[in-house]
Amino acid sequence: MGIAVIYGSSRRNGNSDQLAKRLTEGFDAVHVYLSDYRIEPIKDYRHSEKEPYPEDDYHTVIEQVLAQDEIVFATPIYWYGASGLTKTFIDRWSQSLREDKEGFLTKLSGKSAWVIGIGDDEPHLKGIPLIQQFQYIFEYTGTKFEGYILGKGNRPGDILEDKVAVATVEEIRNKWRGVPG
Repeated sequence: MGIAVIYGSSRRNGNSDQLAKRLTEGFDAVHVYLSDYRIEPIKDYRHSEKEPYPEDDYHTVIEQVLAQDEIVFATPIYWYGASGLTKTFIDRWSQSLREDKEGFLTKLSGKSAWVIGIGDDEPHLKGIPLIQQFQYIFEYTGTKFEGYILGKGNRPGDILEDKVAVATVEEIRNKWRGVPG
């Protein structure tokens, strides 16, 4: 089982980063830090002449993700949703759909996905719109939405004090190991 971890934070070693690393420690995981790549916003060509899509790192990133069996999105909760880096990456899926809709959806439909969202302002309540957005994304792409972790944290390291988030990490790790719940 290979895992693609997509980090949507602009900083390394923040709370979403720390929790995702704890989740995937000891597993075969590819760690994709979106902040390390140049991914331009989507160009919407649905109702206009198709021009070349941006020449950036999008294909490099999506190929890494599609090569794995599981996907973990790890993002801070910004204004009740995913980080801009995460949203821009997902918006570019529209490009993949336009280029090869059937192939892209076929590759995603065999995958399982998890979401980690970390925030400071009542994330267990105010992070629900983030989770709902991912539910719709996964439903559309045929990706199996396995679950999520919403955790509380502001300063780097705060998330490790969130006992529920840390316990959920262990539950997911046990599931991946095949340990009965």
